[in-house]
Amino acid sequence: MSYQHLPGMPADPPGYIDDQGGSADTQEVSASIFEQFEIEDEAVERETFMVRASLMTKKFVYGFSSRVVHPVSRLIDPIYELYKFLYSKYEVSVLKIGNPLVVNRLLYVFSIMVIMFFVSRYSSRDGVNGSSGGAFSQNELFDRSMLGDSIRAKINTASMKENLEYLSSMPHIAGTRGDLALARYVESLMNSNGLRHVSLEELQASINYPQHDPKKTFVTVGDGSWSATLNELHNNDMHYLAYNPNSLATNDPQEGIYYYANYGTPSDFEKLQANNIQLKDSILLIRYGGNFPEANKVQLAHEHGVKAIVFITPQFELGKEGNAEKVDDVIQRKGVGLARVSPGDVLTPGWSSQDGFVTRLPWFKSETTPKIPTIPISFSDGEKLLARLEKTGASFGDYHSGVQSTASDRQLRVSVGDTEWMIHQIWNVVGSIEGREQSQQAIIIGAGRDASCFGTMGANTGTVVMIEMMKVFTALQRQWSWSPSRSIHFVSFDATNYNLAGSTEWVESTKESLMKQGYTYIDLSDAIAGNDLQVQSHPFLSDVIKQALSKVKQSDKKSLLDIYKSKHGDTFPYEMLRLRNYLPFINFVNMPALEIRFTGYKYPENSCYDSFERFESAEIDPKMEKHAQLVEVLSLVALELAESPIIPFNFLNLVARVDDYKKDLERYINEMIEAGSKNARPTIHYEGLANSINILESAARAIHKWYEAWGNYLQESADMEPSMLALNRWKWNENLIRFNEYFIQRQTKPRRAGYRNVLFGVSYAAPVEAQEDHSWNTFPQVRDNANMQQFGEVQKEIDYLATAIEYAAEQVTRIQ
Repeated sequence: MSYQHLPGMPADPPGYIDDQGGSADTQEVSASIFEQFEIEDEAVERETFMVRASLMTKKFVYGFSSRVVHPVSRLIDPIYELYKFLYSKYEVSVLKIGNPLVVNRLLYVFSIMVIMFFVSRYSSRDGVNGSSGGAFSQNELFDRSMLGDSIRAKINTASMKENLEYLSSMPHIAGTRGDLALARYVESLMNSNGLRHVSLEELQASINYPQHDPKKTFVTVGDGSWSATLNELHNNDMHYLAYNPNSLATNDPQEGIYYYANYGTPSDFEKLQANNIQLKDSILLIRYGGNFPEANKVQLAHEHGVKAIVFITPQFELGKEGNAEKVDDVIQRKGVGLARVSPGDVLTPGWSSQDGFVTRLPWFKSETTPKIPTIPISFSDGEKLLARLEKTGASFGDYHSGVQSTASDRQLRVSVGDTEWMIHQIWNVVGSIEGREQSQQAIIIGAGRDASCFGTMGANTGTVVMIEMMKVFTALQRQWSWSPSRSIHFVSFDATNYNLAGSTEWVESTKESLMKQGYTYIDLSDAIAGNDLQVQSHPFLSDVIKQALSKVKQSDKKSLLDIYKSKHGDTFPYEMLRLRNYLPFINFVNMPALEIRFTGYKYPENSCYDSFERFESAEIDPKMEKHAQLVEVLSLVALELAESPIIPFNFLNLVARVDDYKKDLERYINEMIEAGSKNARPTIHYEGLANSINILESAARAIHKWYEAWGNYLQESADMEPSMLALNRWKWNENLIRFNEYFIQRQTKPRRAGYRNVLFGVSYAAPVEAQEDHSWNTFPQVRDNANMQQFGEVQKEIDYLATAIEYAAEQVTRIQ
């Protein structure tokens, strides 16, 4: 429909141009029609504020009454009428029973009792809290079984896998940027989970790093026809390069004829000498392993005048069982600091390097530094060098030592151009869950963090387990408003591959407090590397561990204790001989230690082949079930140790084991006597040692008698502990801890600076792994002297040991 113009209307709408709202013509017309008048209105008086406020108040009251009061009243009136009806019935009933005053009071008391019952039964802790721990303690005894039953639900396997992948995503050699990044990551997790006193502690240690410079680092035959490949996976980044932590760098290449010395054990050197092999100024090819520490091999070679050592890495079968591939280009980077003399910073053996002004020994003055250069090569390169020896010299199975030769291809040139730092930063990370009762006393849970490369199985599995345990315990705190009776310290140790520098320096700097307050160390090194459950434990801790293992089930419903017993029997050995962070805790302060881990898979530790991808492809723990089981069992152990009102040390088990150790010591000494001179056979007296063990047994029975008396009293008194009994219990706990201190040599300087424990500890000549022939982690000073045929010193050490046992037995039962 089109627009139609109406007659008499303007063609266009009016224009809104001027300020008055119309055109000039329109204004003139309006002016002619309308006449404007001015009207003066009478001023209206404004209402006062009080009047307005009164009106608003009345309006609000009316609205509130109509919207709230009247509806509520209509709702309550019937209820009130019902109440009056019931109350009248109640009064009639009370009158039928008896005196209303008496009946009402009885009903009041009954009502209060019912309310108190339900408040205590269904409080926020759901029954986890128990009786008072004494008037002065202001604490409670908690239900440990209920706390323990809560642990499994708090374990997050997905989170553990994410942490394992992240920790394995970067190389983290001690003192490098990757190491610091992971230290800060662990620190952030401690803070975010609510641990107390979290600190990233910077320490100092001697550290060396490899560098890619073929002119400074090489292994080549004398005629130049062959050179070793000194990296892994054809990568020249630092973490792929061949080197030994704490190795000596060379100013000039070392050159000499090379021989093969098998595993480099004392018996291997004896075989070389029996075959007239002249070792002085030679270079030795030595295989890793053989149940003899690499650092001891270096020291032994140095004593024979050897110029340098080339370590041969073994061949590995990597991958899923049944589909594994042989890998012969692995290069392992094993430390060569002489930990059997003293773990820790190799330039400060036996004392802490934490103070920046501490005395540091020159390299060749320290007893723990290697005095000849070493470097590792792959199995493939080792085979090529061994093939040149042919079948000459001493026979070591498939290989021979070789014989003296002037041929240029039997000469080997070795140069090690590592960058050496006499002082370099390392970082431990420490966080705590503070105890509520005896907070100064603590257990310590530690894991090595650094790795030669990615360190998935070697370092990261242990760190993952420790992180998850932190989360479990802080979750228990939040759920139950709980804190342990004694403190729990979590420590991420650095520089484990550098002679255990991080853990040892930490122990050395805190050893006085550790001896008086620390009572258990739980180690988490290479926690998951196979299916075989292994347990190493101080005799004190056997009951606690068995109880925890019995509560953790595998998928086939068998408990971990059943699985362990089926393979290893009913006892837990205390053969903690490996180069792990428990060494300084045992040998410096005699702190009871334990290690629980899954092992059995031969993986390339200290190699870049120890990666998350290899961990996944080998299906070591695809669903993280073993990680979860280990977290659960160790959390149960830690819970019992930290929460039990009395520290749960089994002294009777210690006595039984020490008696077994004494018998083993007699066998060992007799073997050393047989191996020595046939002319004079010394006589060793063990009567004093046997008598001291009997005294210790009497003390142990007194301790366990007190355990029973305390438990019986609480049972008879409805779990109420008087304040004086609580104070007495605290004193017993202090004595139980200080018992371990009495076996530390303080007055005399030991032959080995890092080994002051006369009861437990590894002897210098002990194997790397536990053997069934002897208890190698006991009476180290006695065994050292017997091994060196110093039987006069053997008798002195036995007498000293007997005195220490007797004194400790007397002190542990002395309650003042």
